[in-house]
Amino acid sequence: MHTIRLSHQADFKAWRSGARTALEAGLAVRNVRFVVGDEPGDLFAGRERKHKKQRDIRVPKDFMALAERALCHSDAGRFTLLYDLADRLQHKPLLLKDRADAQVHRMNILAKEVARDKHKMTAFVRFRKVETEDADLERYIAWFEPTHHSLEYSAPFFVRRFTGMQWSIVTPERSAHWDGKQLRFGKGAAKSDVPQEDALEDYWRTYYAHIFNPARVKLKAMKAEMPKKYWKNLPEAELIESLTRSSGARVKDMIQHAPHFAPPAAPAPVVQPLKPAADLAEVKAQLAKCSQCQLCQGATQAVAGVGPSRAKIMLVGEQPGDQEDLAGLPFVGPAGQVLGDALAEAGIDRQGIYLTNAVKHFKYEMRGKRRLHKRPNRYEVDACRWWLGQELKLVKPDVILALGATAQYALLRRNTPISQARLETTRLKMGPEVSISYHPSAILRARSAQEKAQLFDLLVGDLVAVHAKASLLETA
Repeated sequence: MHTIRLSHQADFKAWRSGARTALEAGLAVRNVRFVVGDEPGDLFAGRERKHKKQRDIRVPKDFMALAERALCHSDAGRFTLLYDLADRLQHKPLLLKDRADAQVHRMNILAKEVARDKHKMTAFVRFRKVETEDADLERYIAWFEPTHHSLEYSAPFFVRRFTGMQWSIVTPERSAHWDGKQLRFGKGAAKSDVPQEDALEDYWRTYYAHIFNPARVKLKAMKAEMPKKYWKNLPEAELIESLTRSSGARVKDMIQHAPHFAPPAAPAPVVQPLKPAADLAEVKAQLAKCSQCQLCQGATQAVAGVGPSRAKIMLVGEQPGDQEDLAGLPFVGPAGQVLGDALAEAGIDRQGIYLTNAVKHFKYEMRGKRRLHKRPNRYEVDACRWWLGQELKLVKPDVILALGATAQYALLRRNTPISQARLETTRLKMGPEVSISYHPSAILRARSAQEKAQLFDLLVGDLVAVHAKASLLETA
């Protein structure tokens, strides 16, 4: 029996090195044992032999990225699962593309659950200020209890977001420490070792009380986004019970004092008889002749969606931008680059999803020689809903992610703030579920690097959740 010893539960470097040595020696998974920390090895294994290299080991880059994430899972069988997959990849280099393979499917599930755990950590870590001997030095510490061994995987996010701070994140198993220059990891500690209260607590409570909307209280959706297991470490969580209990009275008061005004008058869009398309190619051909509203007069061309004709996931944005208008393709400009980065972070193949927009022509205003984006109004969105409906009927996605307020209105006829709409999903009459997230352009418009990093990670988390849901529906 060949033993590979890891220093901690998510020690990917030791797993990779040990697995490579064993694979080069041609050892089957039944002859390899992984041991973590001070855990005793096999008493009957005897003296281990030095193995000579017998074969070159090659695995796809995608496997290493997924394996590093999946190794952070709490599943006890993850070490042997990944080793067995690495061994099989030597004979089947395209194995990862086989979605029906049980081990490939299991690895993807583990990786997605770790990504979800990271999303929870980035959302629910609360730093407390600690006293230091140097009065000019501010240091912060946070206690968190992750579901998986995801601290090493999540820590770089906090480095990007809180680069100028000196901080530590402590979990029962491991701890991460940032001194402003270097990220280090160490042993875990007990909750009692971490300060539980400081002046920042009141800020969190005040902020939460102000953003709490009693008209949008849906405890089931809220608990799905903020599971109760995290409440004990969140200062604002102690307000949830009292705020929800008084929500009925607050909604009644809001209705009584709400301003009343008539909607602005606007010309109805020019509606022409349209024939349902037989396929996406016909949608594109018909769209090129569209004159349902006035936007066609200033745009270079209509921009139809792109992607597989039977994609499991559909992403719906707002409208083409300047570069999309010229190229005739959605999401190829700056916002498209941000979306591409988010898809890569979420482990989603961009070529495997359907990308489109709620409005198919570029709406803009001239500023000198530049064409600057101008948000489409509700009448222009309504005029374009027929085209989006055609795409939905033909692609038949399992899940839809609406990016931004315009896409939300086009699909659901509502204008809920994105921060609230993210907490729930809605099933359309034709079948697919719709989730809401931020449009990549909102990340580009962020006022600070901190806000940009936060919005980006929220988008990645929403993409991970949609991808996981599509994968579960595919295997159901």
